[in-house]
Amino acid sequence: MTSAKLLVMAAVGLSASACSYSTTSTQAPPPPVAVAPAATTYVVPPPAATTVYTPPARVTYAPAATTPPAGVQAFRDEYGFRYDGQGNRIDARGNIISPQSTRP
Repeated sequence: MTSAKLLVMAAVGLSASACSYSTTSTQAPPPPVAVAPAATTYVVPPPAATTVYTPPARVTYAPAATTPPAGVQAFRDEYGFRYDGQGNRIDARGNIISPQSTRP
């Protein structure tokens, strides 16, 4: 008998708990809202002037200035010594003077 009472009490408890959940009020989902599509605005750039392609100017390179050959005076220094285009010191007749010479 105890088990029958226990079984009845369990069934009542389950039905009571089931009733409490089933009596819970649920709201109906809101009705769908119709959304009108937004108007699409297209931006068109103003007509531009015709672009004319101009190729870049050609760069012409001038050849390096040629230096006078060895033995021909190219410049003088502040002391009056003469030098050729290769940087050699030369005497009055255009002969190359040795760098070890101290006599002009």
